[in-house]
Amino acid sequence: MDLPLIDWNEIWRKQQPRTFDEERNRSYWNKRAKTFSRPENVSPYVDRFLNLLQPEPHWRVLDVGCAAGTLAVPLASRVCQVTGLDISPHMLAGLQETCRAQNIQNIRPVEASWNDDWQSLGIEPHEVVIASRSVIVPDLRQAIVKLNRFATSKVCISIPVGTGPFDPLLLRAIGRPCRCGADYICVVNLLYQMGLRASLNFITYEEESGYQDEAEAFRAHQRRLGELTADEEQALRQYLRTGYIRRDDRWQRAEPLRVSWAVLDWSPVPEAPDRLP
Repeated sequence: MDLPLIDWNEIWRKQQPRTFDEERNRSYWNKRAKTFSRPENVSPYVDRFLNLLQPEPHWRVLDVGCAAGTLAVPLASRVCQVTGLDISPHMLAGLQETCRAQNIQNIRPVEASWNDDWQSLGIEPHEVVIASRSVIVPDLRQAIVKLNRFATSKVCISIPVGTGPFDPLLLRAIGRPCRCGADYICVVNLLYQMGLRASLNFITYEEESGYQDEAEAFRAHQRRLGELTADEEQALRQYLRTGYIRRDDRWQRAEPLRVSWAVLDWSPVPEAPDRLP
């Protein structure tokens, strides 16, 4: 096997769990927007990602896939400016609401997807570009090239390790394959092929977010899983009855879900795409 000629971008594409239709993606994230700004759903991930990022006061940060401000809001007090880019107008509305409530004035929300012409939307290169848990694209190589183009000092992304935030026991319970997309190793190898030497760290924690009751847990999982068949719906309800318990006044998984993310950062190299085989 000729390792340098392995097409890691194609491996990434083939392992993605779903098709990439922008309207469907926009609708999906619009439906999940309300849950993103709830305090009880904040995980240890945010502080650990920021500790790895080490923000500096002079930075302008482009946050690709900013959602409702998971990182943009805490970043705003540590850097000069944040541009929050997201495909979902409902996510951006939540971000703007938080900015008004907290009098944050250095976050600029921009509605855009990975496929849009960011420059035509007035987005200029920033010192740092981050894509936290948002590299949900069919063409990984193209995404890396784009991140490089808009970063002058650093690019930092996070990619799932294994099943990432998905519950493998739940997927098995409803009869779906535990295939949640390619994990970080594809990214590491593709970056290497592109001449980009990335630093690699891991964020691992036990997911402790919970729900008011079984009904709220069902709705939350239904939003994440998408359309369910009648059999899948019945299996999900059964899983919640047997796999979740009341703990600390919240409806939580009996055995906390262990989640891992790989965090990769590198200095942009403009000529990197020309090194591809």
